[in-house]
Amino acid sequence: MSKRNVGLSEPAYKHILELIMTKRLMPGDRIPETRIAEEFNISRTPVRDAMRQLSNEGLIEIFPNRFAQVKVYGDDAIQEIGTVRVALDTMSVKLAGLYGSRADFLHLLELAEQCSEASAQGDGEKRRVYDSNYHLELARIAGNSLLYKFQKELQLRVQFIQLHHPNPVENETLHLRQHKEIAEALMEHDEKRALSLICSHLTSFYNLKQTYPENFFQMML
Repeated sequence: MSKRNVGLSEPAYKHILELIMTKRLMPGDRIPETRIAEEFNISRTPVRDAMRQLSNEGLIEIFPNRFAQVKVYGDDAIQEIGTVRVALDTMSVKLAGLYGSRADFLHLLELAEQCSEASAQGDGEKRRVYDSNYHLELARIAGNSLLYKFQKELQLRVQFIQLHHPNPVENETLHLRQHKEIAEALMEHDEKRALSLICSHLTSFYNLKQTYPENFFQMML
């Protein structure tokens, strides 16, 4: 992609992302490629570049020579993401326990509190952002660049799923409190408790207990 196309595609990318994340475009809706090109007074090429980027990020599905639409995630696809997240976050907790500092864990606590406050205020957008930032920060503390990269690549998918394919947990207050409890367990060097909490936190959210044998994820702890 040329530098010129990158500059032209960025506004189109941000616009389409906003349409999706504000529910003005819903899963299965077609992307209005021509209208967006006319709105930004650009050719359809940078719009298609923007759509390819969003496709790589898991928010759009492109049908070559036909159309592009907002991604529709089935239960199986969501659980695949959840399974990967359990593996990534479990390793993040293990490495964070080795390399994290008190300052790191205090920042993690701050993100946990911000997430809970956003939920209490009914601000779904901030709640999703703080939630994904919490897990991304956990990966950063782990000090493994590849692990961080994988978590970063999942970030938009996770926010998208939370918005468009919600799976309400049985106890939202408990679910959010686990963020704080994981950070506190890490601060107290209680790896076993932190691992148990992160595993419970994610298997509950992604409804994985019905998919895998009992204690399947305990083998990862």
